[in-house]
Amino acid sequence: MPGENHPLSALEKGNPKGYISRLQFLLHEVEYRHIPSSPPIELLRSHNSWTHDTLGPMTPWTKCHLDAVAKMSLDLPYKAYPYADTEVIAVIGKLTALVLYIDDSLETADGIVYDEIGSFAYHVFMGKPQPFGILNLYHVCIKELLHLFEGDTALRGLAVWGWINYIDGCLLEKRLLTTDTDNLSKRRCNGISNAAQETSPKAGINFPLWMRNKTAIGESFIAPIFHSTEEQGLPLSRYLRALPDISYFIGVMNDILSFHKEELAGESVNMIHLQTHSFKESRGSGPSGEWTALDTFNHLCNEVRDAIYRINEILRVQDCEKIVRDGSNGKSMGLSEVDVAIALRWRKFKDGYISWHLETPRYKLDFIRPEQFQTD
Repeated sequence: MPGENHPLSALEKGNPKGYISRLQFLLHEVEYRHIPSSPPIELLRSHNSWTHDTLGPMTPWTKCHLDAVAKMSLDLPYKAYPYADTEVIAVIGKLTALVLYIDDSLETADGIVYDEIGSFAYHVFMGKPQPFGILNLYHVCIKELLHLFEGDTALRGLAVWGWINYIDGCLLEKRLLTTDTDNLSKRRCNGISNAAQETSPKAGINFPLWMRNKTAIGESFIAPIFHSTEEQGLPLSRYLRALPDISYFIGVMNDILSFHKEELAGESVNMIHLQTHSFKESRGSGPSGEWTALDTFNHLCNEVRDAIYRINEILRVQDCEKIVRDGSNGKSMGLSEVDVAIALRWRKFKDGYISWHLETPRYKLDFIRPEQFQTD
């Protein structure tokens, strides 16, 4: 059952970095377990070669940066999908590296990537080649992933759609934060109003999460959890009801674990700050009772925790782990080997996904030592 909402302590209320203690508490609430893992040297060499020889020439990245991206992008699927075939890990590693480049490129002033992504979906659905090198490589990798899911029509769409939708999400996000914002500023300077100015912040309360879902790639990250090998064949009906919460976990946990680096960089336009604006008419923990970013951070921690609890209940994770731990017969509990396999794959994904964020220098969370958390 979901736990009670975690109240903000007096220390947290007066501490702009009080979110750190809330994050640490969240990891305990969801029973995060750290299991050290590193890709085998052969796989790392192959991915490193692709990063340097194929991706590298299309980017301005230095050798040192490419080395870091190669490790970071391969670590994610390797930690999150410990049951997966090498082919699945390799292609998701490539796509992750490309997303890292696209994501960082959209923050630069030259606008080259932004100018090209607008036609990505058009070329995909019209069956035309991508004219821009990075996007062509991205499209090729999506096709590789599609091939790996040929035997599972239900998951095949999930596996690839998030990667396609990510590009459209980037287009919307960039336009919102630059082109449209600049035009809106000019209109305001000229005394011209607009509909959005005349509505209350809470009217757009669903917008931050909707926008986040566009770029979270959540559903595509779900598919390999339950179809990580050609022979796996785990029935969709056994875990279908958990998919919305797993997708929510993927996107919002990333926002929670990204918040520290974004605060250090002084970013003010992200999921947490946008959601804070939509909640600003609520009573919060600020000096005058105003709603703060820390209140939103705490709220999202509560929400993602409850999502994990619901997933665990649907998949009967606690019972399945007991079967594995005690060597007991699952039939007496109404659980089959398939049920246990599904529960363990979710559990390993959840812990691996969190571990990747904690261990990757990009997120600057090295002050949280994963070793302090319980391991199997």
